[in-house]
Amino acid sequence: MNIVRTTRQFLHRTPLLVRTTLVYVVLIGASIGVGAYVHATSYIPPTSPLPVPAYVPPVKMGVAQRVIQGNPTRIQVDRLRIDLPIDPGVYDAKTGQWTLSNTAAFFATITDQPNDYKGSTFIYGHNRRSVFAALSGIKEGDTVRILTDNSHSFTYTYTHDASVHPDVTDILYAHPEPPQLVLMTCEGTFSATRRIMYFTLTGVDV
Repeated sequence: MNIVRTTRQFLHRTPLLVRTTLVYVVLIGASIGVGAYVHATSYIPPTSPLPVPAYVPPVKMGVAQRVIQGNPTRIQVDRLRIDLPIDPGVYDAKTGQWTLSNTAAFFATITDQPNDYKGSTFIYGHNRRSVFAALSGIKEGDTVRILTDNSHSFTYTYTHDASVHPDVTDILYAHPEPPQLVLMTCEGTFSATRRIMYFTLTGVDV
């Protein structure tokens, strides 16, 4: 069949309005097809997906740790009726002795001041009635109050004790967290050993 002749016969027999409409439809379809082809051939998909940024939580501005501390000036153990001044205690390398007296307790100044953060506060005294002899009766749960020169009051609760040789000095360099109080006095025949009592911080009045 001759396609050209058939097409001419169809157009000759078809009203002008219909022929015009068909021409518009053909032109519009052609333009749409060409546009689609151009778009399809010009689009180049990415070789890999775009990286997704990792979630970064907002930064919280830290608040500097405010440590409450002070130089100890007095020790009180109400149940045992101990109420003593605390003086600075230092070690004399020449004599091999620590500062001592019959009327006061002593704070080993190489250890930590009483504070609410961490460390070990070491206080010692003679095993005399006027100083620490009454500590022989201390019981678990008893409390000790340490007053400082800047009007703070630290409360510690007794937990346990140990008997050690005088040469044991590790406790002087401990920095535990939470903070602790350590009391020491002599015991045994001719004060041959040392009794060390441990207390944990349970309260601070400022």
